[in-house]
Amino acid sequence: MGLFASKNEGLVAIDISSTGVKLVELARVRSGYELKSMAIVPLPRDAIVENTVIDSMAVSQALLDALEEAQPTTRKAIIAVSGNAVIIKTVAMPTVTEFELETQIEFEADQHVPYDIDDVYLDFQILGVSAEDAGQIDVVLVACKREIVDDYQLVLSEAGLESQCVDCAVFALENAAEVLGLIDADAGIESFDGEEGQAIGLVNIGANLMNINILKNGQMAFVRDQFYGGQNLTEEIQKEHSLGYQAAEEMKKDSFSDVDSEAVERFYIGLTSELVRSLDFYAANHAEFPVQKLYLTGGASLMPDIATELEQRLGIETEVVNPFDKIKANKKKFDRGYLDRLGPMMMVPIGLALRSFDT
Repeated sequence: MGLFASKNEGLVAIDISSTGVKLVELARVRSGYELKSMAIVPLPRDAIVENTVIDSMAVSQALLDALEEAQPTTRKAIIAVSGNAVIIKTVAMPTVTEFELETQIEFEADQHVPYDIDDVYLDFQILGVSAEDAGQIDVVLVACKREIVDDYQLVLSEAGLESQCVDCAVFALENAAEVLGLIDADAGIESFDGEEGQAIGLVNIGANLMNINILKNGQMAFVRDQFYGGQNLTEEIQKEHSLGYQAAEEMKKDSFSDVDSEAVERFYIGLTSELVRSLDFYAANHAEFPVQKLYLTGGASLMPDIATELEQRLGIETEVVNPFDKIKANKKKFDRGYLDRLGPMMMVPIGLALRSFDT
């Protein structure tokens, strides 16, 4: 499973979530990157539950609809996995070559992965010399349950797509953040103020899953997926306004100003609690490098004033990020207002699509 794929020219990014399928294809241009094709197709409720494919026919049809709308130039795809089925650990190991590490990684994974090794796909990436022991190297170990990956690959195949690479959503976030200039992986220092010894948090809040990636000096220090998102607000609206699920969703998206403040408050209490829990886990090992800024993406980041709310509740500078501020788009082909409005929810597929140009 190529979680850290090398150069793969010509990939279409497919991001399958509980609410829909997002497709993105990029091109490299002299000044950076340009959007070649894009589509967002909704999924029926419960077609995907906790990142598990429940209704493969519905997902395959949504993929076909996305391909019909976007007309990408390739059928070679990259997808993302996340949630409880994915285990990401940074482990310290004796300094060896990458070839030697390949022979040891399964034994090491057996110590950290709570599943039978035969039931998971494994991959790894060497980060570099350990800061705590110069005689060791830090290695990112990634494992994902085979059934999750196989199910995704099956629906891709049914839609005529060929899976070339599997990535993790938290890594796709990081990849996109580098291109947007939020982090500088080469310098190892965050770009928002140029000072060493600080950290930023990338937080992608989807319908029912939140991807969190905290980077210290441009390097991954903490990652976590939590089941909390915009669907929790929908449920609060249902309770407060005595509405069905679909009516509550429409009210959230189209008439947010009419939502009772108590429902919104309960959502923010839950969201803040989940974020504080992750920040506390991070701080337990990196107290000397507090998180200085949060960058929000995902569908729930489209909520009015969410950055201000979280900044006030967490005491951390917070900003909603739109990748199309840096990714160019032909105005004759793509509506700029549409990209600006929905851009924050496209961070993961943008990060996936950028894997086409990894070297």
